[in-house]
Amino acid sequence: MNKQYAVVGTNTVAAGGTAETVTLGFAPSYVRAWNVNNLTSYEYFYGMTAGTSLDNANHADTQNSVNAAGSITLTANGFTLGADICDTTSDVVRWLAIR
Repeated sequence: MNKQYAVVGTNTVAAGGTAETVTLGFAPSYVRAWNVNNLTSYEYFYGMTAGTSLDNANHADTQNSVNAAGSITLTANGFTLGADICDTTSDVVRWLAIR
């Protein structure tokens, strides 16, 4: 992957229930995050309302729903993983951001 266009990374949640900001050096148009501990994934596409995402919420039927708040927000130089994603201290969150 060309780092100018796509970046992958991992955050270990420092304080559960607190948002964490990821700095990339660019504003992504797509972010996908996976909380490895609770097996929930979140997707944000450019143009969605800040703080929202599509998430599978670990549903048995694997259907997506809209997470209305506390999810992913784009910043000028990256994105913020909201409190819904970073809900438990020491959870591991893997992510992919595409420019």
